[in-house]
Amino acid sequence: MAIRHLGAARKIPVASADGTELHVEVRGPESGPTVVLSHCWATSLASWGPVVRLLDGNLRVVLYDQRGHGRTPVPLTPAGYGPEKLADDLCAVLEATVPVGERAVVAGHSMGGMTIMAAGDREVFRDRAAAVVLTNTGCTQLAGRSTAFPVPAAAVRSAASALTLRAPLPLGPRNRLTAQALKFIAMSPGADPRMVRLCARMVHACDPVARGRWGDMITRLDLDATVRAISAPTVVLVGTADRMTPPWHARHVASLVRDCTEVVEVPGAGHMGPLEFPDVLADRIGKLAADHLGAVLSE
Repeated sequence: MAIRHLGAARKIPVASADGTELHVEVRGPESGPTVVLSHCWATSLASWGPVVRLLDGNLRVVLYDQRGHGRTPVPLTPAGYGPEKLADDLCAVLEATVPVGERAVVAGHSMGGMTIMAAGDREVFRDRAAAVVLTNTGCTQLAGRSTAFPVPAAAVRSAASALTLRAPLPLGPRNRLTAQALKFIAMSPGADPRMVRLCARMVHACDPVARGRWGDMITRLDLDATVRAISAPTVVLVGTADRMTPPWHARHVASLVRDCTEVVEVPGAGHMGPLEFPDVLADRIGKLAADHLGAVLSE
């Protein structure tokens, strides 16, 4: 599903601290209020497409593929993975796309939110982030709190979640069965079938080694310290039916950031916020851009 709103993409060359060439796209005006969007595990920047279509045309929108996802290369060694690498990449994108002296609204979904939280104590992030949106994400106890596997024993649920996240295995053919399994884990029963198909295409396209290594990182993640360093006004969102990062995570993150302005629990929604409640996300991002970047939004 192509992203057509805000015009054609302009590709910006961005190299991270270790030399990784990141695929970065900019849409909208050449200058002006900027929004930076960071996507989730096992997808690509296309996952933000439904939100981008709803954003105001006066906003300048920056999207990028996380390393090992989409059109950003797969790290060749284990050293290329880790929360510090995610933070490096985000800071490189901010430096390349947000001019010195200007700031942006920075939004992250799932691993994209973890990316923002990992960068919470970085000077570049503090200087460039005017406000933050964190949706369907968590900073600790990711496998332990997951309800993706509906079994009564917490230890079994945690082990099954960790095994699924870490498995560097091909997912097999994309068919109705695998799509339904993915929908059960990641999306709500009422999710739009078109969004379920988009999600399945992105997950099946993700390199299995990168998916497994990033999944392993997620099982061991503990970002409480860097989350506490986030001082920008922050909105936290979650679906009440999110099995991968249940509402406990949103409340925990909200308790750690210094200025949580709102916690939004979207009734009946699952883990894929940008695909399931893009209108809510576009609304919050637009309001933060108006309040903290001086964006003049169209009527």
